[in-house]
Amino acid sequence: MQRITRVAALALVAIAIVLAIVAFGLGRRASRQPSVNTSAPRPAMTTAASQQGFDVVVAAETLKEGVIIHREELRVVKQMQRPSGSFADVAELAGSVPRIDIPAGMTVTDTFLVQGMAKLLKPGERALAVPVDEQAGVGNRVLPGDYVDVFLSLKPPPVTSLGKQIVDGTQTRLLLSHLRVLAYGDQNLPHPRVVASDAAAGDDSKGAGRAEKQVSLSRREGPPAAPRTAVLAVPLEDADRLLLGVQNGRLALALRPAGDDSQADRQLFEQPGGVLAARPDLDADQHQALGQPENRAYAGINGPGLAGLTVSGARSRPYRHERPTGLEIIRGYASEPARDTRKDLP
Repeated sequence: MQRITRVAALALVAIAIVLAIVAFGLGRRASRQPSVNTSAPRPAMTTAASQQGFDVVVAAETLKEGVIIHREELRVVKQMQRPSGSFADVAELAGSVPRIDIPAGMTVTDTFLVQGMAKLLKPGERALAVPVDEQAGVGNRVLPGDYVDVFLSLKPPPVTSLGKQIVDGTQTRLLLSHLRVLAYGDQNLPHPRVVASDAAAGDDSKGAGRAEKQVSLSRREGPPAAPRTAVLAVPLEDADRLLLGVQNGRLALALRPAGDDSQADRQLFEQPGGVLAARPDLDADQHQALGQPENRAYAGINGPGLAGLTVSGARSRPYRHERPTGLEIIRGYASEPARDTRKDLP
């Protein structure tokens, strides 16, 4: 039994030696073969965009802050990467306004441009907010992009004298017409560039936008807040009328039908004078400049002028209550001047 065990042990040792020799030979053969670099990068997929680059609009010359950009001030170059917010076509940027100076050669992105509601205003317009409620806002049926007329209900202080009947000065009239609604409550007029970018993004972005909107609506607790303000695009020369109407009266918006651009002819009525009188030594050109919207807005209008108590060429004056001279004796609703019962002193 011991002999068999000894023979088996020797056989196992021999097998182990043979396997070691075979492994050593295989290792030397593998070391002689050329090594394969598995860490070498794979050839990238070539596309037309990666070979030629992306079209990017840059400034051909320095673009001044607040000055409208023209097509000849821009050029298109090729870049290996497209910066975020950049543009590929000059036509997309023509007519935009820089918020800061953009040096020549710099890529123009949307962060450098005037955005928001200021982009929606036309030359000579100003954006003003007016208070609204369900009654003043046509039952909150007004939407951004609509055109409205603004009616004014005004009740100026009565002009009376002691013992005379009080005159009701309440009036309602059309204050301004054909004003464009830029925003109503939390609804804003969409920007054309945003609409175009959403359309170019495809259905996936639209679905994500709808999902994000649903999430925001689901987190909102209770009914939406009632609109309190409407932002209107107002001609500069009419801004003071609107602001004074907000302070001294009550405004109501009247929704206009689409395509109706009719307006009242102001030349048929007496025009109120301004708060500031023109200098008497102006020449002909300066007198003509008084009719410019900026100068008319600077001259302003006061409460009596808004109520129609002044005429063209007359400077507006504040209300003055008539006061009786001397003394009056009031008996009920009747009054009579007091007689002087004093005797002449020696």
